Amino acid sequence: MFNLISFCDLSIWHILLSWLVPFLLGLLLGWLIWGIYRKRYLYTLNERDDFKHIAEDFEKQLDACRKKSEEKDNRIDLLRGQVKELEGSAGEKQNLMQDSSGIPASYFNALDSDNLQIIEGIGPKMSEYLHANGINNWETLAGYDEKYIKKLLDKEGTRYRIIDPKSWPDQAKLAADKDWDGLIKFQKTLVTGKQKPGEVTESKVEKILVRLGILKRWKKDDLKAVEGIGPKIEKLLKEAGIETWQKLSESPQNMLKDILDKAGKRYQLADPGTWPQQAKLAAEGKWQDLMALQDSLKGGKKA
Repeated sequence: MFNLISFCDLSIWHILLSWLVPFLLGLLLGWLIWGIYRKRYLYTLNERDDFKHIAEDFEKQLDACRKKSEEKDNRIDLLRGQVKELEGSAGEKQNLMQDSSGIPASYFNALDSDNLQIIEGIGPKMSEYLHANGINNWETLAGYDEKYIKKLLDKEGTRYRIIDPKSWPDQAKLAADKDWDGLIKFQKTLVTGKQKPGEVTESKVEKILVRLGILKRWKKDDLKAVEGIGPKIEKLLKEAGIETWQKLSESPQNMLKDILDKAGKRYQLADPGTWPQQAKLAAEGKWQDLMALQDSLKGGKKA
């Protein structure tokens, strides 16, 4: 009887131990594994927070860079109008003495006396032909009369027979005398060098200045024709419904200032005081008057 009870007790303990030991070992192993992964998990969370802070710092720096970039862009827009003051000079202050055409006298410094193509009726081929025959500059051309030039052209047979050089000596004399106002006015009454009373055409001198990039020719209702207005400010004005020169010319200064103020501090340097006046001249096609006005401005502001 005793042996049977002892045997039963031993069997129970054996069963308990055979189950309990693996359970305890598994529990210990699970605790160790959980501890390892818990450390990794906490490390990952800390690393994520660190990266989040770094990203926030970068975003702040990026916003600061954007603001600086916008301020610089606006400053460039305001300074763009001052570039004209440097054109036609070698770093010296541009001579603002103007003739009655409204074009600064210094603009014509880019025209050399051997440039016969400023004469209405003379193109590249004709200029080469005259140079080859000893007519190399305005003074020389002004010294010949119509008959001599016509005789010179007739040497080429029928090639130049239809050309009328009647006005060439007069144009050349005005150019040689640097009477640009007189030359421009005279050329506006000519059609390919032939005088045609009652009609007004474009001046050849002005065309060449435009081609050389000295004079600017704007597309209709391009608000950037107004000094002090760059691409960004033009966009602001158009978003506010000011899309034409005429509309800008009718806009009160305080309304324009309000549009700029609402756009942020970076536009506070802009001064719209002369914008309506400039826009009115552009709308009326008074380009010479507009140039004369703009040459007295600095960044769109009255000097």
